[in-house]
Order: sequence, then C-alpha cells, then structure tokens
Amino acid sequence: MNIRPIEVIEKYGRCIELISMDPFFNEITIGLFFKEPNITVFSYSKLDGVSGRLNQIRDRIVDVSGALPNEANPHQATFKCGMEGGCCSAPLRFALKEAVTKDRELDLSQGIICKDLRSNMMIKVNYEENSNGKIYTVSGDDNAEKPIIRYRAITNGLIKYGGFERIDNFSFRLSCNERNDKIVNLLLPLARNISATEESLASEDAAGQMTTQSLGFSAN
Repeated sequence: MNIRPIEVIEKYGRCIELISMDPFFNEITIGLFFKEPNITVFSYSKLDGVSGRLNQIRDRIVDVSGALPNEANPHQATFKCGMEGGCCSAPLRFALKEAVTKDRELDLSQGIICKDLRSNMMIKVNYEENSNGKIYTVSGDDNAEKPIIRYRAITNGLIKYGGFERIDNFSFRLSCNERNDKIVNLLLPLARNISATEESLASEDAAGQMTTQSLGFSAN
C-alpha cells in the first residue's frame, strides 16, 4: 500500500530539503522531513535496498552535522537540543546534500578552517565559552587587502545558512547555545562564497518544484 503525501507530512512533518535524484542509488528522490524532535530521511521508492540507502544517508547526516542517531529508527536523528521550535533545522538542507551526493571526510583535526575563495587568506572559526555563551568567531591570517570585510561577509553567510544568533559582526552562537563544530565546519565553505551558493540554492529549488507534486515526489 502506497503512503500518500499528506500521510508523510502528518507522520514526519514538513519537508526541509529534497534531492531530486540520488546519483548513487538508482536516481531515486530523497526527502528530509522534520517533526520535533526528529528529522527523517524518506523516499517513496519501493526498490530493493532503499531502506539500507536511507539508513546510510542518515548515518552520513550524523557524521557531517553532529546530529544524534535515533536508535529506534535507522532513518531518523535529532540534536542535543531536541530541535525545539525548529532549532538546528536550518543547516540540514546542506547536510542532506552532502550526505547524498558526496562521500568524503570533513576534517576537523586542524580546527574549523578553509581557504578563502576571494583572497589568499585562510579563514578560521574559533570557539570559546564566555559571558555570551558558547561563541564562534570568524578570523583568519589577514592575508588580504581588507580582511575585516571578508570576515564580516563570511560571518553573515554562516548566520544566514545556519540560522545562528548574531553576537557581533564576527561572532555568533547556535540558537540552542550548544557547541557543534561539525555543523559550522560544514557551512564554512558555503559561507565564503555566498553569491554562488545562493544561485545554486535557487536552481535546486526550481528543480525540486518541478519534481514534486504536493510532495508526492517520484518513487522511480
């Protein structure tokens, strides 16, 4: 018996993100849904092996975003904050894309760091606990003509994509005031090139609208 889109929404909540074609599993469509306190990886596909693929994607989301697996359901996860009021849900559209389309290690051994695309700087995000809470601050090696401008722009990108709370022009914290280096590390390469990321998101949204029919996306 096929499950209807309205039943999916009632059971798993709103759709955070949609991957129209999984390039590594028969080009099925993958959706990520959120209903407090869980996110759920879901597909309408009835092909053999789909459940295992959804489990694999869930595990990758856990790896790249710092989410906590739901031991009772291999397709679900949550965050330490319980995602109250949608907390920590904003970055998950990027986590799903990373989990489905890429298979790489997101290295944190050197801290949260990446090469800037618009200068010769190395960008770094530092963590500390102070009177404002658990704070992340954007900095770098100043190897640019006007490094402060770049730090501010990248901070704006991180806040936009992460749904974080601004502390000042260069600092922010998660809405739940928890530490999560993995999610900041995932978003940093996107925040350094916000215009290209915006264009990519617009293109993906358009493709998703063509793929879905009231969230009744292709089962293949």
